[in-house]
Amino acid sequence: MRGMALTKLFVDTNIFANWLIADNSCHDESSQLIKVCLMGNAVGYVSSHSLTDLFYITRKHFSIDERRLFLRLILSRFNVVPESEDMFSSVLADFNCKDLEDGLQMECAARERVDFIVTENIRDFKFSRIRALSAKEALSVVS
Repeated sequence: MRGMALTKLFVDTNIFANWLIADNSCHDESSQLIKVCLMGNAVGYVSSHSLTDLFYITRKHFSIDERRLFLRLILSRFNVVPESEDMFSSVLADFNCKDLEDGLQMECAARERVDFIVTENIRDFKFSRIRALSAKEALSVVS
């Protein structure tokens, strides 16, 4: 892959949740995709609010120490994109955007000029400037 730019993937919260919580139908693909980013075969991006969401979402499945550990792992290999006041204003002014969290994900992805957003809620990203792919679709792009 020398000389080729790595694919830049903005990873939605649900992909991380699918990776960490094994009792869902998308666990295998999500785990493979996270591994691709962790191994440096794609450049992973995550919003700062996804980290707080994950810490909360996984509280029934993992201890506080385990949750801290996997957040540290994410921090070690993913680029964390903080949300700005301008991003919030942009999303709130966009009448096509029905979900604040998804809108912020789209803004973060656009700001970082990633190649794709990876999510299992493709339909929620139909107005995104960045194309959304499922974990399975993203794996076919980076493989």
